[in-house]
Amino acid sequence: MFFEDCGCGCGHDEGNDDCTHDGVGEEQAIITMVDAESGEEYQFSVVDDFEFKGQAYCVLVTVDEEEPELVITKVVQLEGDEEGLMSLDEDEADEIYAEYDRLCEEADIDDEDDTDEEK
Repeated sequence: MFFEDCGCGCGHDEGNDDCTHDGVGEEQAIITMVDAESGEEYQFSVVDDFEFKGQAYCVLVTVDEEEPELVITKVVQLEGDEEGLMSLDEDEADEIYAEYDRLCEEADIDDEDDTDEEK
């Protein structure tokens, strides 16, 4: 499944004022992606981005769903300077989701350490 350019510059344009990946008290970037095979549209909130083994990834959460779903996509180069998002291959998905879980756990530990130092 291939998705069109999200326009947020995930991981490549850190100064982009329209895309706030940390989301604390700020509006999230909302993107609409189209499944190239079915033509079905999906809306996602861009919640995070990270790099792993030299590849940029964008973390999305479904919008307007009873049970939001987290989806990680690969940031790919399109024609010219445009970037797009592509779903992960089955072979790489487990490793990428595991790496994101590790990063989240690491961030939680850092947050706990910061809270302990403030006391």
